[in-house]
Amino acid sequence: QEARFVRLVATNRMVYNLCLPLTLHLLLSFVAYGAAFTSVQTCRYHQNRRYSTLHSSTSGGANEVVTKRSTTFETTFATNRCTQEPNRKWLRKFLSRNSTKRTPSYRIAYDYDELVIGNAAAENTTAVMLVHPIGVGVGKWYYDRLLKSLADADVQSLRLVFISSDLLGSYTASSPIRSDSGQELKKFPLLNITDWAEQLEHLMSEYERKSWEEFNEIRNWAIVANGGCAPIALKVAQSAVVKSAPFEKDLTNVVISSPPRLPFFLEGTDPKRVQRSYRTLSGIAGKLFWKYALRKDGKFIQSFSERNLVGDPASLGNHWTPNCVSAARHLGGKSKYSTFAFLAGSLMQDGCKDSLTSLKGTGVQIDFIRGTDRKQTRRPKSYFWKRKSSVKSAGAEAEVVKQETVEEYIERNGNRGRTSLIGGRISLAWEDPKGYARELIKLINY
Repeated sequence: QEARFVRLVATNRMVYNLCLPLTLHLLLSFVAYGAAFTSVQTCRYHQNRRYSTLHSSTSGGANEVVTKRSTTFETTFATNRCTQEPNRKWLRKFLSRNSTKRTPSYRIAYDYDELVIGNAAAENTTAVMLVHPIGVGVGKWYYDRLLKSLADADVQSLRLVFISSDLLGSYTASSPIRSDSGQELKKFPLLNITDWAEQLEHLMSEYERKSWEEFNEIRNWAIVANGGCAPIALKVAQSAVVKSAPFEKDLTNVVISSPPRLPFFLEGTDPKRVQRSYRTLSGIAGKLFWKYALRKDGKFIQSFSERNLVGDPASLGNHWTPNCVSAARHLGGKSKYSTFAFLAGSLMQDGCKDSLTSLKGTGVQIDFIRGTDRKQTRRPKSYFWKRKSSVKSAGAEAEVVKQETVEEYIERNGNRGRTSLIGGRISLAWEDPKGYARELIKLINY
C-alpha cells in the first residue's frame, strides 16, 4: 500500500508539472493574441483618424477666415517618463521575458485654430503661437474673441499667422492612446512645463513644414501666453535659443499678458510637494471638486470668474461659462488632470530662472500686456502650495526697499520689457479683444 501511495503521488506530481506549464502557455498565448488584435484594430482606427486631419473647416471673418485643423502629438510624458500600468508584475514578467523594457509613448490627437491676416503677397511671414490659460474647461476657445478682432485688423506691410491650440490635457487634447498597444490612458501622469512646451514645439515644426510646402515660408516666430502659463512660453523660447527645438526659424518675441509678480518667475516649488498635491487632487477630492464646479450649469465657474478673473462681470458675456462647462465635460471630464497639475503647482515647480538666463542678451524681446482695471479682491488660497510670508520685523520695516518689477528685471536682462495697457483685469484677450489685438500687433512689429 505504501508503494502504491508513493507511485500515486509521483504520478500526480508528474501530471501537475506537465499540465501547469501547458495551461500557462495557452493562457498567455490567448492574452498576447488578444492584445495584438486590439493593437491592429486601434492602429487602423488612428491611421484613419490621422488621414482625416488633412480635412479642415472654416468660419468666416472680415479679413480672412479661421481654419479649424487637427493634428497628432506623440509623447512619453516628461514628468515620470513612464505611465501607470496594471499592477500585475507576474503577468508582465512572463509577457516581456524576451523584450527590453522601454518607456511607452502615447499619441494624442487634438485641434487647433489658424488665422492668416495681412498682405498675402508679402515675403515675410511671422507666425504667432497663442498659449491659452489652464483652468476648469479652458481651451483654445479662450482666444476666439481675439481671433475675431485680429481678422478685422488692418495689416498691410506683412503677413501674420496666428495659431491657437488646445494644450495637453485640455479640451480636445485629453485622450492619450498608447502607441504600441492602443490602450487608452485613463489618468494623466503629472504634466509639467516640458510636456506642454514639447507639444507646442512639435506643432511649430509641423507648421513650418506645412508652410514651406504651400510656398508661404515662415520667417520668424512669436509666442503669447497669459498669466501663470508664462513659463511655457519662456521654455519654448529657451529651446529656440539653445537650438534644441525641432522648429528651425528664430523665435523673436515673447508676449505675456497679466504677468504674475517677479518671485513667480525666479522661485521654484518643492517637487515632492507638487507630487503629493497632484496625487491628492487626482483622487476623491479632485472628483468632488470637479463635480461641484460643473453643477447647476457651472454656477461656481461663473461666480469664481466674476470675482477673480475679470474687472467687469458683464465682459464674460453669454459664452464664457457654457464654454467652460462643455469643455470640462468633453471626453468624460479627462481635462481635469491638466487643471489639477496647474493647481498642484506644476508650472511653479522649476521656475523660469534657467529660461531667463538662457535668453539674457539674445535679442529675444519679452514684452507685457496689462489691464487697466487693478481691482484687488481677496486672493484665492491654495491648500497645496504656499506663498512665502511677507511679514517683516520692526527693524526691517524701517528699511523699506522697493521690490523690483518683472518689467524692470526683463529690461535689465536685455530683453526690452515694454508694457502695453488695455482694458480688463486678468483675462485680457477675452475682456478687451480689440485692444489686445491692436497692442499685440504693435509689440510684434516693433
